[in-house]
Amino acid sequence: MILLSSTLIYAASLEDLLPHLSSQEIEALRKQDMIEGYSFRTDLTRMTVPGSVFEENLLRSLDIDNSFTVMSLSYIDYPSYMESMTQEERLLRIYNTIRSISTQEGIQYISYRAGNKPRTLIEKSWYVKDEDSRKDPVDDPVSSSVPPFSRYTAYQKDSRFGGNVYRHEYTTSDEEIFLTVKNLDTMKVMGIFVAVREEQLEISLAVHQSDEGLLLSAMATIIDREPKVNILGFKVDLPSSFTRRTTALGNWFKDRIQIPK
Repeated sequence: MILLSSTLIYAASLEDLLPHLSSQEIEALRKQDMIEGYSFRTDLTRMTVPGSVFEENLLRSLDIDNSFTVMSLSYIDYPSYMESMTQEERLLRIYNTIRSISTQEGIQYISYRAGNKPRTLIEKSWYVKDEDSRKDPVDDPVSSSVPPFSRYTAYQKDSRFGGNVYRHEYTTSDEEIFLTVKNLDTMKVMGIFVAVREEQLEISLAVHQSDEGLLLSAMATIIDREPKVNILGFKVDLPSSFTRRTTALGNWFKDRIQIPK
C-alpha cells in the first residue's frame, strides 16, 4: 500500500493536481497557454493544488485586509534530460535552478507603455549576506540535497522600481518547491514616488512535478494599496505590473530548467 501510494503521487496528472479547473483550462495549460486571475475578479482558490504550501499561502493572503492578489498558472513538458531522472533528482535540479538568481539579469517583460515591446526587467540580481551588504554579491548556492526550509537575502535592481533588497524563503516537500519573496525596502516609481512600502509585497512561485511535466503557480499579493496608483498623472496599474513580473520570472525558470548541467 505504501508503494502504491508513492506511485500515485509520482503519477499525478494535471487533472489530479488541479481538480477544480475545467477540461478546457487543463487543455490550455497543456498547450502552454497561461491562465491568469485577480482576487477582485475571480475565485483564485480553484487554481491551486489542494493541500499544497502554495494553497495555504494563498488562503492566508486572501484573508489580509485591504490587499489584492494576482495569480497565474503555466506548464512545461519535462526537458529530455529530466525524463530518466527520479522524482528526488528532479526536485534537486529544480531547487538549484530556482535559486540561480544571478541568471535573472537581463530578463525581459512585455511593456504596454512601450507599445507591447520587450523591455529589460531585471538589471542587477544577486544574493547578499544581509540587508546592509547590497553591493557585495554572494554566489548562487548549489546544494547536493533539498532541505525542508531555507532563507536568503537578495538584491535586485529593476527598470520600474529601482534597486531593492528582498527576503527569499524556500519551503520544500516531495511534491513541491515553494518560494516566497518579500520586499525589505520601500519600492518607488522613478526613485521618488512610493508604490509599495516595505514588506507589503509578497511574490510566490511554486513548482509541482506531474507525470507529464512541471506545473508553475505564481502569485503576487500587495497590501494597503489600491490596484491602480495615480501619481502626478503617472498611472501605475499594479495588478498588470506584477502579473508581467511573475510572468517574466516564470519564463526565466522555464528557460533555465531546459539547460542540462
